[in-house]
Amino acid sequence: MDMMIAGIALAISLCSLLISFGVWRRSFRPIVTVTVKTHAAGNGAILYDLVLLNSGAIPAKNILVTAEAGSLASALGADATAENKARWLACFGRVLHILHNNDRTSCSFGTTQANNGGFWKHDATIQVSITYEGWFGWKYRDQQNVRIADSDSFTGYSWG
Repeated sequence: MDMMIAGIALAISLCSLLISFGVWRRSFRPIVTVTVKTHAAGNGAILYDLVLLNSGAIPAKNILVTAEAGSLASALGADATAENKARWLACFGRVLHILHNNDRTSCSFGTTQANNGGFWKHDATIQVSITYEGWFGWKYRDQQNVRIADSDSFTGYSWG
């Protein structure tokens, strides 16, 4: 009977260890997200930045952001010239080697104007994929939708 109790206690301890390891692996990792933030806004145009943020517990390595071609093409406005595409789509396909935990980085990301005259159509959505590695070599891939809109107000209206 004593051996049976000891065996059950050992099995419970092993299950607890496995559950703890699973929870640790899900929480002790980098979490990289992408968002569009307003850089400046005026009567004529809204200027945007693309921001990468690592809100996880450890640094992220080899971060690559790619955009789904169809959603990217449908989000482009009238000012999407070859020169502007080279400038404002340079963030897609370029590897960022490291982003520390609770750190962020950004780059310029185009404009919107009235009647879709800017680089982006206002309120367009781009589907992006973010691939990166954790400090211990585990690889992650997340899908995310990025909305091109004024980030100072989620409704478009504000005191200002």
